[in-house]
Amino acid sequence: MKPTSVSAAFFAILVLASAWVRAADAPPPAVEAVRITGPIYSFTNTMSNSSALVGDEGVLLIDSGGSAQEAQQCLAAIAKLTPKPVRLLVNTHWHFDHVNGNEAFGAQGATIIGQTAMRSRMVAGKVKALPGFPSITYEREALAAPAITFDRELTLNFGGEEILLVHPAAGEAHTDGDIVVYFRHANVVAMGDLYFQGLYPYIDVGSGGWIDGIVAACREVLGRIDDKTVIIPGHGPATDKAHLEAYVAMLSDISAKVTALVRAGKTLDEVKAAKPTAAYDEGWGKIFLKPDQFTELVYAGIAKHTRK
Repeated sequence: MKPTSVSAAFFAILVLASAWVRAADAPPPAVEAVRITGPIYSFTNTMSNSSALVGDEGVLLIDSGGSAQEAQQCLAAIAKLTPKPVRLLVNTHWHFDHVNGNEAFGAQGATIIGQTAMRSRMVAGKVKALPGFPSITYEREALAAPAITFDRELTLNFGGEEILLVHPAAGEAHTDGDIVVYFRHANVVAMGDLYFQGLYPYIDVGSGGWIDGIVAACREVLGRIDDKTVIIPGHGPATDKAHLEAYVAMLSDISAKVTALVRAGKTLDEVKAAKPTAAYDEGWGKIFLKPDQFTELVYAGIAKHTRK
């Protein structure tokens, strides 16, 4: 299967798996803010994980959700915490479930920040329109796309926090425009879709992603955190260093198996028949991407880099 068809399958799975996709007469579940620690919050009932720093001067938000409706619910949840506005919005990467709420926040004056490649892909791709998730048209691009971009690192001082935004040194990981957000004083890190807790991760091969890049990016995070760090993944519950280490071990083992098969000249069907994920399917392959779907993504990325 070509990477483009795998990508299309992923987006269909994500929509079907989302709690937002329901009967037309069923209201969406309420988005609620949940304290992680100190001034750091995450939000329930969102398509992907958004998080926020609530400070005296306003709010810094990480990722805006999968739709304008979700963004409005997030704004309502924030209003219960503070009357101050969302002043800064950081996008961890360009996928629709993390940026389709951008315009709602931009219209209220938020400054949007993203990695350089992330902005380019977001604007070029116009963000995918899917059932229940209208795309941003970018006729009002100034309200939706990042106004501030950076290549490798950017430090923000906001709300009494020092916030370090880092594009992984590997460059190509989940995509080629990922950002990891470190709240240094609170000891919290938001990883975007570099980390799917308890799930096989989607790898956007068409946007430069591949499994070894994700492993390298996660190892970079592990080198910057400690056993008390709270980790907010792109999907799944907040967790800790030990769980991230298990995720990296799983990905590393699967990568080694698939890489050996690719170098031996095996086809995709032969790689899938070898079941390189079998040891992990029970724990990681039940809810989101199924084993063969994940193997296709792993194979596509490794084959692409092997041919370079």
